[in-house]
Amino acid sequence: MIELLIALTISATIMASTLVALDVLFKRFTSISEGASTQVLARTVMHRMLALVRTGDEFGPYPGDVLDPDENPIVGDRIQFVSAEDPDADLREVTTLEVRDATSVSIGSVTQNLRGPKVIWLIVDRTVGSEVTRTERPLLDGVLRATFELEYDIGPRLRRATIDMTVMPQGNSYAEYDGERQAWVVNEWDAQRGEFVEKALMANADRIEPIRLVASTSPRSLEDTGP
Repeated sequence: MIELLIALTISATIMASTLVALDVLFKRFTSISEGASTQVLARTVMHRMLALVRTGDEFGPYPGDVLDPDENPIVGDRIQFVSAEDPDADLREVTTLEVRDATSVSIGSVTQNLRGPKVIWLIVDRTVGSEVTRTERPLLDGVLRATFELEYDIGPRLRRATIDMTVMPQGNSYAEYDGERQAWVVNEWDAQRGEFVEKALMANADRIEPIRLVASTSPRSLEDTGP
């Protein structure tokens, strides 16, 4: 009987160790896959925004004094420009890229909570004659920080636009190490409270590092007119 109890104890210890190892492995795999998928998605969104800016015209907002270094470049949470114009068809399309607080969005009968704290939105106002229609949809959620830096030349005309954004990998939670408690703290975005809240403690976890992307572009209209 004693030998049997000893054998059961050893078996239980081995099984517990195996389960812990598998748990760490799965968490590590999830961390890597979430980071990779978010990296691809964020880069795709960045390339699309740069392409829109590159083909745009009549950019805003613009500074009150282009020659004032305190006002130019201007840094904000939005950029607006003319994305299409056809005088013969009396058509004008204005596109806005804007950073908003995370909310829920309804697509048909389905309502989805966007990951916070920030979301980058694409808004298109299309005017045909006297009729104006607006289309807006989220481009990227889970954004921790995003800014548009607009550098203008005399005119004012946009010389360079720089987009700087930091994104949390896919999933609503991330882990931080609490040195005082010597434990990993799991934080999850609470849409109702509008902040990350502590949900659980884990003995082992991989911190999912935020992804930061910075890129610049100039409108093609600037290349056409020359220096």
